Amino acid sequence: MLAVTKDAATEAALIALFRDDMHIVVPSPDTDLIEEGLLNSLVFVDLIVLLEERFGLTMPLESLEIDQLRTVGGIAALLHGLKQPAV
Repeated sequence: MLAVTKDAATEAALIALFRDDMHIVVPSPDTDLIEEGLLNSLVFVDLIVLLEERFGLTMPLESLEIDQLRTVGGIAALLHGLKQPAV
């Protein structure tokens, strides 16, 4: 399980996840995955499962916004927020 911090290391781990596990090349953390056609409804399900497995999280599907998954940077921020303790 990978540690989650909102930084370049998390973004690099996510880019590697896309490349190695999903066979999707993401050019940069700011690439719009939906606009570029890299993320669709079928890939989205695989991505959620991989994120939960790799980072040891449960994704809150009822409150998940698609814009949170548009970029690798957005996904890193989402993961970081899920790892923060509730206040």
